[in-house]
Amino acid sequence: MMPRPTARAVLPLAAVVAALASAHGKATPFTLPDQPVVTDRVDLPKSYRFAPRVIEVKPGTKVNWTNHDDFPHTVQILAGADAATHDVGIGKTVNITFNRPGTVYYHCSLHPAQMKGEVIVRS
Repeated sequence: MMPRPTARAVLPLAAVVAALASAHGKATPFTLPDQPVVTDRVDLPKSYRFAPRVIEVKPGTKVNWTNHDDFPHTVQILAGADAATHDVGIGKTVNITFNRPGTVYYHCSLHPAQMKGEVIVRS
């Protein structure tokens, strides 16, 4: 029969697990930056985030954001000719077409610290 681990042996492992859990969603040496996902759909799950956070589309693609959260959100395009704020009510979908190549940054204007995203438009 194997001996039970002592608290002294378990505490270092618990500290590592706690550090990794608290770093979830933040850039740390343990996480990689978001890789673009080729898709035209972004979900707003019950977690104050865009999923996926970084997407890649071709010019002329209509991207759909659907709010599955219990709170309203927005998709606010931050710069350029497409700069605008689009309300995404609870259970609603917003569609935005991206025609020009480049990276478009956006966030939720109601929760900008937590909800940020990118659309990479590549020819």
